[in-house]
Amino acid sequence: MLPMDEVHFGSGSLDNLSAELEKQGVNRAVIVTGNTLAKNTNLVDKVAATAGNKCAGVFHETSQHVPRRTVIAAAEYARERDADALISFGGGTPNDTAKATLICLAEGITEPSGLDAYMIKFTYPDKVEIPSLTNDPIPMFAIPTTLSAGEFTYFVGVTDEERKVKDLYVDRRITAKAVILDPELTMETPERLWLGTGMRAVDHCIEAMCSSTSQPFIDALAYRALNMLVRYLRETRADPGDAAARAQCMVAAWMSVCGLANVTLGLSHGIGHQLGARCNVPHGETSAVMMPHVMAFNRETTATRQAWAAEAMGVDIAGMSEEEAATAAADEVARLVKDDMDLPWRLRDVGVTHEDFPGIAADALEDIIVAGNPRQVTSEDEVIDLLHKAW
Repeated sequence: MLPMDEVHFGSGSLDNLSAELEKQGVNRAVIVTGNTLAKNTNLVDKVAATAGNKCAGVFHETSQHVPRRTVIAAAEYARERDADALISFGGGTPNDTAKATLICLAEGITEPSGLDAYMIKFTYPDKVEIPSLTNDPIPMFAIPTTLSAGEFTYFVGVTDEERKVKDLYVDRRITAKAVILDPELTMETPERLWLGTGMRAVDHCIEAMCSSTSQPFIDALAYRALNMLVRYLRETRADPGDAAARAQCMVAAWMSVCGLANVTLGLSHGIGHQLGARCNVPHGETSAVMMPHVMAFNRETTATRQAWAAEAMGVDIAGMSEEEAATAAADEVARLVKDDMDLPWRLRDVGVTHEDFPGIAADALEDIIVAGNPRQVTSEDEVIDLLHKAW
């Protein structure tokens, strides 16, 4: 499963931070966060105060899609402050920046090119090399304010700005020691970011349920998480101050991400990586746009499981054929995105142009996650056709 030691959830769970730092013998923790949280809210100060005299500083120059330069800058900041732990606070960007910083600190990486030696090297369809760290990283603690749930995983995506590609890095030792899910810290998360990352969690569920390596344990988590997400995302949209509904979303996101560590995913996640790296589209919005189209692409192969996903989302599939129920699942995702969440639902709405398509398709076929898609992707043209449908 997911190899963190502790998960604390519910309102007030931030109070557990000090004890978790103490448990790991931490004396000089650096908080890794974003500019918006650091400059526009008092929440970073609240986290720092909870850490007490164990907070050695705050690095807040993180950047969406985790460009290598910000990882190197964060590592330099942590070295200057003699950090013996990191605390990620915010969304997927601070969390992934912190995990990548652990790699740089453990391996003495001081230049962007130094990351080359540790990234997954993949040649489509099945040649893969996964390097391991040669040293143990310092501990990390994660406090998320969004729903993409990367804080639970032991892999990280980092964008090579020169190649405009998001590379993956994997090592179980970069997992957070403890994760704190406190809905009170999410009240100032922008609505579009909250809902968009919620759709990312929906994507985790559906691609796990439809995985070519699906298994009953993950099926159960993904089914229940999907059911919770479609209900509680709507409730938090209707009442943003509903801490109980936010807490349910956070637990569902945790449940959703178990699939990432245990089964293969597919084209929605794989294309999403490259839409982010090449076109700077937030990952939640890549899922919102691409999910219905990828579900249609995979329908013939995964109709039974897509019908099951429709049921999990509350669609009344009684009397429907399997194909009709599977089609209803994609329709329900599209309705959730467009009508209930008011999120972007076309590539044109998130700044992607036709000129981007060849590069996205070429990079997608170099993504190990695409190789696991339940319907084999055989050419760049297939990906480009899918992008046209989503445009």
